[in-house]
Amino acid sequence: MNATRKQFFIGDMLAIGCALVVLAAFLVMPWFELEDGTSVTAYRIVTNDELDLAAHASHMFLIVLPFAAVAGGILGLLGVVSKRYNTRSPGLMLVVGIIAAGYYYGAFFFENRESKVDAFDFVGTGFYVALIAAFGFILQYVIPRAGVTLTPDWVSFSLPPVKKASHWWRWPFALLRTLFSWIGAVFGWISAQTGRWMVGTSTLAYLSGLVVAVKLEQRAAEPLAELLGFRRGRAPGLFGATKLLEPFSDLDFSGILAPFFPASTDPTSDPVGRSWDALSTLLGNFADALFTQDPRSPGFFDVFFDVLVYDLLIYIIPILIVALLLRSLSNRVSLALPFWGGITLQLVILYIAVDTWGALNDYRELVLIYMGVNIMLSVSLNLVNGYMGEFSVGHAGFMAVGAYVSSILTMWLFVDEGVFGDALLTTSGFALTIGFLIALIAGGVAAALAGLLVAFPSFRTRGDYLAIVTLAVNFIVTGVINNIGAIGGARGLNGVPLWTTLPWIFVMTVLSVIAIYNLVSSTFGKGIIAIREDEIAAELMGINTQRVKLVAFLVSSFIAGAAGGLFAHVLAYVNPGVFGIMKSTEALVMVYLGGMGSISGSIIAAVIFTILIEAFRPLAVLKWVVIPLILILLMLYRPQGLYGFREMNLNLGGTKNDSPEKTKQQEEATSDAATD
Repeated sequence: MNATRKQFFIGDMLAIGCALVVLAAFLVMPWFELEDGTSVTAYRIVTNDELDLAAHASHMFLIVLPFAAVAGGILGLLGVVSKRYNTRSPGLMLVVGIIAAGYYYGAFFFENRESKVDAFDFVGTGFYVALIAAFGFILQYVIPRAGVTLTPDWVSFSLPPVKKASHWWRWPFALLRTLFSWIGAVFGWISAQTGRWMVGTSTLAYLSGLVVAVKLEQRAAEPLAELLGFRRGRAPGLFGATKLLEPFSDLDFSGILAPFFPASTDPTSDPVGRSWDALSTLLGNFADALFTQDPRSPGFFDVFFDVLVYDLLIYIIPILIVALLLRSLSNRVSLALPFWGGITLQLVILYIAVDTWGALNDYRELVLIYMGVNIMLSVSLNLVNGYMGEFSVGHAGFMAVGAYVSSILTMWLFVDEGVFGDALLTTSGFALTIGFLIALIAGGVAAALAGLLVAFPSFRTRGDYLAIVTLAVNFIVTGVINNIGAIGGARGLNGVPLWTTLPWIFVMTVLSVIAIYNLVSSTFGKGIIAIREDEIAAELMGINTQRVKLVAFLVSSFIAGAAGGLFAHVLAYVNPGVFGIMKSTEALVMVYLGGMGSISGSIIAAVIFTILIEAFRPLAVLKWVVIPLILILLMLYRPQGLYGFREMNLNLGGTKNDSPEKTKQQEEATSDAATD
């Protein structure tokens, strides 16, 4: 750009115009209509305490608008008159626009909840004019500046084209695909912009922000939840995911097909009519569930926006702000510490955040424990299916062996219970800790020995044939347990001590992930990957494929057995039916959702899957229809999974002060990853 010539940019001029409009709307335009029909300006509302207005405290936030307008106008003016364009001005004006537009939700949508009337019925022209101007601050961010070359510093945005359909009846599906592609494009653009701002930020900074966020939730969760209108003022669990589908909990699908298959005591002469009536009622209830019916029955969209605001204010914004503030300090700390010292520090901070988040209620702690068990299952199965390229579908069988062996040991040695009689050892704290650890190891060893039932057949079979072998092993294990009356048989084993706690699950999960990572990263582990690529070529290169397979199956089964032991000691009850084909399918789902050959993908998939299971709980049995549909769509449009055959770059060791060329490459990589 020519430094001697002033450039007038459309985006900056738009920001200046929006600033003037907001100030005019604030100072002179009618903002609020009183009960007697007169109008008052926003300036009078802020400066006159004698006005009798409902929720006057919320209206005091109007002072945000003139400050936002002045800030946006100054930034736009600098962009117009400065000789050198400041690339950060559009981003700062975007923040100003978000703050100004966010006022409307904070002040007026909350007023609907407080006064039980529609706030839009008594707001004036100034309200709408200022709202449009606030969105103008957001719009200026996507307008290219004259004389500025589009570089990775500026990630352009464009919506995908509208999907075309060959027949008229396909148009609704094409429009739906277009809508989802637009939503994906918006989220991808936001991700790219956030990545551009946060490039070079270490994981330590994000973890510090997470600690601040959960501490903030401890302090502000209840008042914010009450302000947002959550039931009984309780903070939403699992980031609000459990509340999103509550409006659909009353949907009944049973009446659609029931008339065609009536019971002998309830014959019907008009099954088509009854089925149509049930379908009409279902569609009506579904439409009602989307929108608010009354203050006690919020609709999906109302809950969605409340959850979005809660997550933004409690989690996303604090984490990003703290990460930006601590970026330089965290990088210096990460670079000063040895690698494993930095990893240990980050694990300690992560545990503080997880423990604080789980301590808010018992439900959260239980979900965290289930997440840890699922992570262990997912990464252990990924070792066989993802890294070694085999196809095991009976992983729950090894989990069952570990669960029963560890439960029998703890009950026999430490529990005065009717199944095994009096305890053989003392129940002091140290003895319980050591005893529980030995029981988990014993369960893992027993599961590893059971894994030999799969390891040896794998020497001669592959693919579908090995899948049948693993499925048979799963049925063999559950069948044997079903027929051992001494341990409860089909009734299950009751009275298992509740010894699995969050520290136990955290430590065991971390050790499992580190063990798998070190194995696949070692020279020996490269042999596992070589078998996946071409077993015959691996043998010709001197790899002992039988030994490699044996070790992989033993390690995978051991971790699954330890996960089963932890799972049993949180349920206080184990039953062979729990470890059937459904449990093995859940492990397969997590592996393929996260991506084959990816530890980070398995971890993320296990977390997402656990949250999905809890979020869809209001749908009862229907959740086992919705979740498979989501996975089918994932396999159709992203068959490689979230992180297929690649790992997430976590920047665990910090980032040095790099040259501009290297920083540019990092930002390009961030943009490419967001686009992918």
